[in-house]
Amino acid sequence: MKYLVKCLRGALLTTSFFSVHAQSAPWASMTYERSGLNIPRWQIEVPQQGMATYSGKPLKGVDPGTVSFAISPSGHDKLKSLLEASHGLQPCETKSKGIANMGQKTIAYTPAGGPEQRCSFNYSDNRALSDAAEYFIALANTLQAGQQLDYMHRYDRLGLDAVITQLATEVKDHRAVELATISSTLQRLVEDRNIMERVRSRAQHLLDLAAKE
Repeated sequence: MKYLVKCLRGALLTTSFFSVHAQSAPWASMTYERSGLNIPRWQIEVPQQGMATYSGKPLKGVDPGTVSFAISPSGHDKLKSLLEASHGLQPCETKSKGIANMGQKTIAYTPAGGPEQRCSFNYSDNRALSDAAEYFIALANTLQAGQQLDYMHRYDRLGLDAVITQLATEVKDHRAVELATISSTLQRLVEDRNIMERVRSRAQHLLDLAAKE
């Protein structure tokens, strides 16, 4: 009997997994790999509708597992516009020699009514493809900063200032986007009167920017 119950549970879990997977099949995704970073590999998957997901295991610290988040309509439209303008993600890798390692980027995109397109590159001369990759990277920067802020808020409050200052700089330089994805983290910082006022002020500023996205 125990064996039968175990088998039934396994079947239910398997069915549940494939059901969820089918519902959240990615419309666009990017995997980024570069050794030497605290997170040497991460992946973002964006469905046509519903919640997007981020996964990236750091070499040190807490593994957040798979994180679900909502990408803004404007962000979704931006990705769609860039990927549609990339001519089927081609050309992909540049033919130029001697390009430094900028991280291996693998982008997959399934246009409406068409087959999946896939491209893996270190550097591309395809401007639309390169801009799409930069948007994915900027989105990952925001999500990773949010995870750092959560960790520092719990274990190292003195470290919050450096992390949120770096995030503010990346936002200013357009290297971090979709601040609404970490709005709950920023709100907790704003409401905590036991941390530095400068951190709370910057968190409020970033929240204000998130509301305008």
